[in-house]
Amino acid sequence: MEYRKLKTILIVIILSTACDWFNPRNAENPREEESEWQEPVSPSIVISNLERAFEDRNIVNYSSSLSFDFMFYGDQADSTDVPPGIFNDWDFDVEIEVATKIFNIFSKINIYFEDSLKDSTGTEANFYEVYSMNLESLDSTVIVKGLAHFQLLLDSTNLWSIVNWMDFNTDSLYIDWGILKANTR
Repeated sequence: MEYRKLKTILIVIILSTACDWFNPRNAENPREEESEWQEPVSPSIVISNLERAFEDRNIVNYSSSLSFDFMFYGDQADSTDVPPGIFNDWDFDVEIEVATKIFNIFSKINIYFEDSLKDSTGTEANFYEVYSMNLESLDSTVIVKGLAHFQLLLDSTNLWSIVNWMDFNTDSLYIDWGILKANTR
């Protein structure tokens, strides 16, 4: 009988000192998504950085691809699919807010830039990128297709960034990036 009593007391002591059952544990630090980043010394590097940052859902690298003077322009043909005026005043801050929401909604993003037409001078470049994108969340997959026109400028530090982004719908069966952004705003 003594042995059983001693065994019970010993188990209670071990359990009570091993864990703090009634106090919350310290929160873990959030994981930071890593993404490959290259110094944007050419317009094509900016487009590659933008693509990788979006796929990796890395908002820091995504925002670094954009100029602080950034403006987004959705396709006028999208006006029947989005609220009126949704693309008005779409600047850097709005873009970062919307991209952050997209990154939080979708757990996996794949972008495919299929064709590219480039036009470049010494301090300005224009890229026309035909894209398709698959975005996956826990309960759905969204397919996005269109044409993105990126206007890039060279800044005073000799680094490139996107100043204007104009988006166009190319396939009536799918939404374009503009509609995805507008529906997320």
